[in-house]
Amino acid sequence: MRRPRLSVALVLSSIALLAYAAPACSIGNDKEGATMPGGDGGLQLDAGDICGFCVDRLYTPCDGPGKPGTAYECAIDKVCVPRLGCVACKPGEGTCVGNEVHACNDDGTVGAKTADCDPGKGERCSKGVCKTACDAAAESPSNVGCEFWAVDLDNVKNFIDDAANKPWGLVLSNAAETTATVTVERNDALPGAPPKLAVVKTLTIAKDELSTLILPAREIDGSEKGQNEGPGTFLSSKALRITSSVPLIVYQFNAFEPTFSNDASLLLPRNGLGKIHRVLGYVTSKPVKVPGFDIVDHAFVTVVGTANNTKVRVVLGQAIVAGGPITAPKKKGEVVEVTLNPFDVLNLESDGMPGDMTGTIVEADQPVAVFSGTEGSIAPVSESVPKPPGSDGSRCCVDHLEEQVFPVTAMGKKFIVTRSPIRSTTSYREPDVLRFLGIAETATVKTSLPAPFDSFTIAPGEMKETWTTTDITVESTAPVAIGQILVSQEYVDGAYSGDPSLTIFPPVEQYRQNYLFLVPPKWTKNHVVISAPVGAEVKLDGAVPTGCVIEPAGKIDGVDYEARRCPVKEGVRRLTGDKPFGVTAYGYGYAGSYAFTGGADVKPIYTPPPLK
Repeated sequence: MRRPRLSVALVLSSIALLAYAAPACSIGNDKEGATMPGGDGGLQLDAGDICGFCVDRLYTPCDGPGKPGTAYECAIDKVCVPRLGCVACKPGEGTCVGNEVHACNDDGTVGAKTADCDPGKGERCSKGVCKTACDAAAESPSNVGCEFWAVDLDNVKNFIDDAANKPWGLVLSNAAETTATVTVERNDALPGAPPKLAVVKTLTIAKDELSTLILPAREIDGSEKGQNEGPGTFLSSKALRITSSVPLIVYQFNAFEPTFSNDASLLLPRNGLGKIHRVLGYVTSKPVKVPGFDIVDHAFVTVVGTANNTKVRVVLGQAIVAGGPITAPKKKGEVVEVTLNPFDVLNLESDGMPGDMTGTIVEADQPVAVFSGTEGSIAPVSESVPKPPGSDGSRCCVDHLEEQVFPVTAMGKKFIVTRSPIRSTTSYREPDVLRFLGIAETATVKTSLPAPFDSFTIAPGEMKETWTTTDITVESTAPVAIGQILVSQEYVDGAYSGDPSLTIFPPVEQYRQNYLFLVPPKWTKNHVVISAPVGAEVKLDGAVPTGCVIEPAGKIDGVDYEARRCPVKEGVRRLTGDKPFGVTAYGYGYAGSYAFTGGADVKPIYTPPPLK
């Protein structure tokens, strides 16, 4: 599944060497132009050029005749065109302005309108052509799409409460201009057997409306009673497939309604899935022995097949228990290999403490959906994290964690990490736990945190953990993953509110200008946190949001960002902005919480070397 790749640095150094050694030579065997590997777009050269060329979104200008200048990366809303540099569009191709098709001028500027796409017919402008909404969504990977895969991830069960057996559910929002016809399906066959598909529900969802679907437990750990009595590690065919006639946004909630153990995941559609993943997770809260009871929680990595005969290879970041096709426990660093078909679910559960699956590698020859989480976690685990005034050291309480993992190809290098809405009711600000994970290359990471986390080096698969009470900026020389874990309620000064939840931040490179998201019902408090350039106009349902707490977040690429923490009411909400921005949604109850990314692009912006 691995294949050698040419790195950008190697290609650029080779070009520089050619320029020094043989400036009169041409590249491409006298062809008019040449393309060499280096990513999705590759290395674009015209014959004889040693400058003025593109490597993906990286442009090398000419600093005088035949002299390469300093390469720079094009902004996210620009394209790299040889000799022109970073421009709005590629000459000779159509380009989109909203839902209009425009010509592209010879200098890379937007030209005259050539067509209108008809939203009433479900058309969207995509890459300069009017297409169906589903085809357009497939060409611009994000959290918006027409096919999703959901799974009932393991939740906690203790001697008092049983969140594991409570209903879980989906919330589906129509992101299109026309009515959505949605089908939710399951497979009643065993893995490897001919599929026996059954329709769980057919839904009709109007524009800007949502539908909720509450589902009974559908255990993926080998349990039959919903009591976490299965082996944990297991292979089943119990995923659900959601297909729609027009693009949707889908979330899964587990448990569906507020209880003592909740979390939520933003689901990625088929067009946003990938083949290479590096998992960021957290530690389990136990094993803990209580007189008369043994409560054992596990962390998990869950892989869902979406295509026939998908070969999956998992390099474990933590020891796992045996179960299903895994006939014996496996140690950290060992490999699990399986073949998955659509609806198949490989669930791998940790063995012993700390039960942290972080660093696990999941590779496949076709797109898969990958989830990370724990049955139950307490945060923080480090004694260095500040406690509220008068704390007796208690760490109560436990909460379920889950998140869908972004593919490595969507990972970035620049982040605004916004802190969670403050739960404490005094001047004390409870901390957030932060985790940094190296992806595929050793990276130098610079942040606005105090030393020693202001600057550090992180290797592929290495995790570093700290905490913050403020918003921070992060810039890295290579892509990294950053996760936020909410602290347990005993770290809140005031009335009990919330518990741990896991969020993985998208990079600034994947920010959007339009988000449609759900604020679920029955939570005591709901907030969105917006990370936006200072002065950017961001509207909630067409109006500037009120009641927001606004604080400076820091500077990225010379742009000052701020965090806007805004209360929101339940229901479908739309955020729009005149510049790209990020969104994270939070909900707090007496003994539970949820947190999820409000959306993100999932464009392939990184070509990684083989993961190790």
